Amino acid sequence: MTASPTAGPDAPDHVVVLVIDALRPDFAPDLLQLDFTRAVAPGTWTFPSVTSMQTGLPPHEHGAVAHTHPDDESFAIPKQYGGTETLPAVLEAAGYETYLGSAFITPYLALNGWYQSHRVYGDAPAETVLSDYRSWRRNRELSYAYLQLGDLHAPIEPPEEYVRNRDVDTSLEGLAELDKYTEDYSAAPPQWREQRLRLYQAALDYVEDTLESHLSEILDDTLVVVVGDHGEAMWENHELDKQFADSRPNYGVGHGGTPLDEIARVPLAVHHPSRDGPTFAGLPNGRDIPRTICDGVGITDPTFDGVSWFEGIPSDRSTVCEATRYGTERKAVYQGNEKVIRSQTRDITLGATVKDAGGETFDTLSEETMERLVAQLPDSWDDMDIEGEASAMVQDQLEALGYR
Repeated sequence: MTASPTAGPDAPDHVVVLVIDALRPDFAPDLLQLDFTRAVAPGTWTFPSVTSMQTGLPPHEHGAVAHTHPDDESFAIPKQYGGTETLPAVLEAAGYETYLGSAFITPYLALNGWYQSHRVYGDAPAETVLSDYRSWRRNRELSYAYLQLGDLHAPIEPPEEYVRNRDVDTSLEGLAELDKYTEDYSAAPPQWREQRLRLYQAALDYVEDTLESHLSEILDDTLVVVVGDHGEAMWENHELDKQFADSRPNYGVGHGGTPLDEIARVPLAVHHPSRDGPTFAGLPNGRDIPRTICDGVGITDPTFDGVSWFEGIPSDRSTVCEATRYGTERKAVYQGNEKVIRSQTRDITLGATVKDAGGETFDTLSEETMERLVAQLPDSWDDMDIEGEASAMVQDQLEALGYR
């Protein structure tokens, strides 16, 4: 970090990174003020991914990762990244007051102590998180906020009016949680996936309406990034996922495991009050956020890795998502519409062609292409050491969120 970073003369007064947890690539929010593209998530679950979003480092470098096996009796909680070069530290040094607002506990465990002010909730709706942020921001001249919304994360419980509007069959027991048909999807009723996606869309409808009203009040003077920290699989490729053996064992559902496209790519929108929005030839990655925001506020000598989206991304960029939660580590590397998923431990490599709106078609790449993509993966692979166990209170909250 520079000794005394200075914002540029045209820097926006406010900056907000707004993360919608578990946001699938094929469910980009419909917001009048923002145009969405798609980015690669740094990791397949919240703790390592949001750490990357605030440090610019991939999970294998910042080390905020922990693996568990399906039969483990305890939660493995990563150690918090201990470095000092974080986005809130740089912006605080440049004169911005900083705020963390998190709908649930996991982002707070990753980022606590990095912000001057924070609010963390047990499982709060978007309206609560955004309203409290707006109250904190009032009368502050310069501010940076990181906000994480949990409405799309299990348990999915949007307001009843949104459930009715999407005609969700609420008679299906356990539809909102992440504990049904995770090991054997063949036992699910025929309408299960369709109804789960309807419920998910109902929750996104609520988030869209809430964001629309709040964003309209702040866009004139605020640099805004809206992005998912990871996606959410809904039983796509669940049989293929079993090739990786101990994949949670929530095969092809939820997040934290194999970086299938529904988990590894996420919608992304960027708004700058006085600059044109970025255009992307290549794929952005969530870990680009610190460098992009420093560029957006005119800090000219950031120490962050990654690419500034305002400078553009070349079409041949390769970028990685790392699965560092359940089972053996799997990494996915994207380059354009080509992708490889690799497990070093299981010695499995899958090649795929990526669909623009989300999802992938497997067994479409030549051996030469797959070798080229695998060569772009990091050499570092996690040894699955468990860093530490969560307290009983944290375990209860994580279990309610499906991390078991």
